[in-house]
Amino acid sequence: MDWIALIIMAAVPFALIAFAVIYFRDRRKGKQDVQQLLADKGALFMITLPHTAGLSLPEKTPCTLFYCNRHIEINANGVEFTLDFSKIHDICVKTSTDIQKQLVSSAGGAIAGAALAGWLGAAIFGGVQERQIKTIRYYMVFTYSSGNGVAYIAFETAQNDRYVSYFIDEFGKRSPNVRSVRL
Repeated sequence: MDWIALIIMAAVPFALIAFAVIYFRDRRKGKQDVQQLLADKGALFMITLPHTAGLSLPEKTPCTLFYCNRHIEINANGVEFTLDFSKIHDICVKTSTDIQKQLVSSAGGAIAGAALAGWLGAAIFGGVQERQIKTIRYYMVFTYSSGNGVAYIAFETAQNDRYVSYFIDEFGKRSPNVRSVRL
């Protein structure tokens, strides 16, 4: 029996080392694949975000956005959209706040009310209360000129996504595209 325990004790570190080697090798390979994809596209960086509005795609479709030298390339479901910098007015992050109301009963209040005043106290103190849930969503929005005037493309994002910041910062370094639109 002692030799089985010894084999197990020797196998565990070996298995952990093998797992670590495989994990880091695959991770490095993934980084190399991303770098090759960026080089092939001529892009500085990329991000994948769910589509919200503005393209002829279903909502929540994952889109890969490439920040290239002269345009933004958006790939989704085998379709490639190109948005030239000469047409882009602004790239920014906007927020949307949803407030939902829920009715909840207070179990703790019902127990305390029952202890103080019986069933009537339980009914009063354990009654239904209203609770509000506030949800804030963040969107990266591209404002650009199209044949029909000004248009928008929006993607849902996380609050402090660094790659979204890269898009906004790099675009901010470019000279502004000022266009007049007659309404």
